[in-house]
Amino acid sequence: MDAGITYRENGPVDAEQLNALYRLIGWDRDGRRTPVETARMLEMSHYYVAAYAEARLVGFARVCGDPYVVQLLDVITHPQHRRRGIATRCLQRVAAHVDGARYVSVTCTAAPELHEFYARFGFLPAAEATLKRR
Repeated sequence: MDAGITYRENGPVDAEQLNALYRLIGWDRDGRRTPVETARMLEMSHYYVAAYAEARLVGFARVCGDPYVVQLLDVITHPQHRRRGIATRCLQRVAAHVDGARYVSVTCTAAPELHEFYARFGFLPAAEATLKRR
């Protein structure tokens, strides 16, 4: 399924490659992400996992927050490497980290079409927010 893919947890990630992956999937269309800020983002993340095909970054996921509450962010896979189990392997590692760290609350914002995918890792749709900003 994901043969030839290696995973690194909290290891060095080339910020240029990560920014290129964000741009490729459409999350940085205006090019605002810089290598310096992306490197800082990684330093500030509680945990992250990067997936590589040879030396090329093809998947990523991270967790940010404080000692009690965290949010799962940036679960991304290179379009040419989708449907190979990379996001699943990344989220398995995230779930193991989250369970081991015993956070009080873990949240994830996901489009409705992804709810079933995240449910496999214990994420359930939350009730509608009680406060909304217009």
